[in-house]
Amino acid sequence: AERPVAAPIEGNEAACSNCYCLVCDARVSECRHWRGGEPRVPAHCNAHAGSAEWRTQRSNAKRQRTRSARAARDPLGLC
Repeated sequence: AERPVAAPIEGNEAACSNCYCLVCDARVSECRHWRGGEPRVPAHCNAHAGSAEWRTQRSNAKRQRTRSARAARDPLGLC
């Protein structure tokens, strides 16, 4: 799907134990949004690199992970 949708499309949710979520960059088993379920969060199983919207979501997720990692290393923001 070009535009992110809330539910899996055409069996996209099928994955093996080695599959990774394009958006979360984590194993599918660790992706909270793989099958969707939340109204404002599209199902990550539909993500593909050919979509600008999915690439933006991936970039935003990576930025958030980086911020979280920095905060964990430096909780007071001194560095």
